[in-house]
Order: sequence, then structure tokens, then C-alpha cells
Amino acid sequence: MTIFWIILVLLVVVANIADIAMKLEINDELPSEEKFSWWNRNYWAVERKYREFHPKSYLPSVARWCFWLVVAMFVMWGIASTTGRLD
Repeated sequence: MTIFWIILVLLVVVANIADIAMKLEINDELPSEEKFSWWNRNYWAVERKYREFHPKSYLPSVARWCFWLVVAMFVMWGIASTTGRLD
């Protein structure tokens, strides 16, 4: 069970690092009125804008796959916990 949480935490860390890297890079390229603020949590908008400027980059895909893997892991954990398969 602890391996589940370690993988989950690693996926969240990788997704956050990818999002921060995209925000840093895209904020350097945008004009001052279009820059993303640091407290903005709209990751999908950052990814879309990053894909416009860097269409061949892998960072948006990494962030999106990590997000969906975290969601899938929570769903699997919920199913396993309701069926009594977690011991």
C-alpha cells in the first residue's frame, strides 16, 4: 500500500514541476498584460498557451498524463477499498 502513495506523490510532484516550468517559460515570452500570475491555478490555460508557443514540446503531455494517472489511481484505490481487496 505504501508503494501506491509513493507513486501518487511522485506523479503529483512531476506534474507540478512540469506546470511550473511551463509557466516560467511562457511568462518570459508573453507581454506583461498576458502573463500568468503565480497564484493562478488554471493549468489547462497554461498548457494551451505553452502548446501555441512550443508545439513540439513534451511538457504539456507529461503534465496531462500525470494528472490523469493520479485520477485513475484514485479511482482504482476507491474500487479496491470498496471491494475489500485492500489489506
